[in-house]
Amino acid sequence: MPIKPIDLQTLFAQLEQVGRQQSAEKQGAALHQSLHGAALQRKEDESARSVKAVEDDQKGTEAVKDESEGGARQRGSEGRGEKPDEEDSPKETVKDPALGGHVDISG
Repeated sequence: MPIKPIDLQTLFAQLEQVGRQQSAEKQGAALHQSLHGAALQRKEDESARSVKAVEDDQKGTEAVKDESEGGARQRGSEGRGEKPDEEDSPKETVKDPALGGHVDISG
């Protein structure tokens, strides 16, 4: 089926409209992506500025109580002398009488 001049005339008249439509579709995708990125950035900024409330205050205090009880047990076992390695080896301290007595300011 050959193309007649009247068909070309109709196509040329609608060519501008088709071009606008295709351009709008291409720009629409980019516009949608940029709007989505801006909304995501705004949410991140708001979450960075806001103070988050603790959901359950009791969970944090229970953890502290458990740790403090465990720490008391450990301290009690150290007081009874269950670690012989530290008590058997005497600690040797060396003191230098001239330490800190001379300050060189000549550079």
